[in-house]
Amino acid sequence: MAKSVFILGTGFIGGSVLAALLDQKDRYEISALCRDEKKAKKLEELGVRPVMGELASDDVISKEAEQSDIILHIATADDLPSVKSILKGLEKRDKSKPRAIYIHTSGTGVLTVPTHPDEVCFNDKDQAKFDTLIPDYAPHREIDLTIKHAVEEKRIHAKVSIILPPCIYGLGTGPFKRPSIQIPGWAKEAVREGHVINHGPQNFWNNIHTLLAHLEETDETAGPLYIIAETGSHRWGPLGVLLDKLLKERNLVKGEMTEEMEGSTETETGTQSRSKSEWLHEWGWKIEPEPSIEESMPEEIDYMQQIGEL
Repeated sequence: MAKSVFILGTGFIGGSVLAALLDQKDRYEISALCRDEKKAKKLEELGVRPVMGELASDDVISKEAEQSDIILHIATADDLPSVKSILKGLEKRDKSKPRAIYIHTSGTGVLTVPTHPDEVCFNDKDQAKFDTLIPDYAPHREIDLTIKHAVEEKRIHAKVSIILPPCIYGLGTGPFKRPSIQIPGWAKEAVREGHVINHGPQNFWNNIHTLLAHLEETDETAGPLYIIAETGSHRWGPLGVLLDKLLKERNLVKGEMTEEMEGSTETETGTQSRSKSEWLHEWGWKIEPEPSIEESMPEEIDYMQQIGEL
């Protein structure tokens, strides 16, 4: 029998997850939160049931969460009301049914540490480190703690995972939003300022391509709350040099690149966030070779030009 999946967020990440799930229509009956009639029609054409509402639609979200086998919150890592709506629905879930699966997409911005120590690296087999080293004011942390407390208090009838995908790059495969966040945001900043600002050029940020659809299978195994997804790491400095070259080749900037040692909160670049995934690899999670972040940057910039965002 097909499992019911409720997705919040069909943008860059969510749209790519949706595309992966649609390749397995015999396994899933998919519904997706949608506030736009045009997008709702497109979802219906794809075989997805549109759920009309927005992140503030408490009753709509809680009802879907209560009735769905799998809930994927991929809309944003920072919307507390929608998370509370999901948790409320999971509290009401019929206890005679199998536990639902709730996967919440946070981000390794929550692991951001001061710019100097290279040795600070989070490992998802050391769950205690998340709570001892991450301050409550860290990005995304309020949301993650709300979910964590609900799990610890055994209030919800669900298996829960908070997935931390680092720098997500490339063009999404979903039906709606294709550009990612950090590289396009960085390029926009450069065009606005007239030159590339190379934020925190010596910092790491692990990266993953858009392959989160694999997580549902591994999440069937009861495991830790925090799951890190990563496939490698990069330094922002060389990426800034490449971005400068690509934008100048396209006559998008003329000024000389400057450096700022602090990371940018606006573009989410240059900050220190090192993490290592153990659980996904142990559970057999494998990724086919994908273009590197460096290889994907020209395509992203060209697409941003094509849609008029650069």
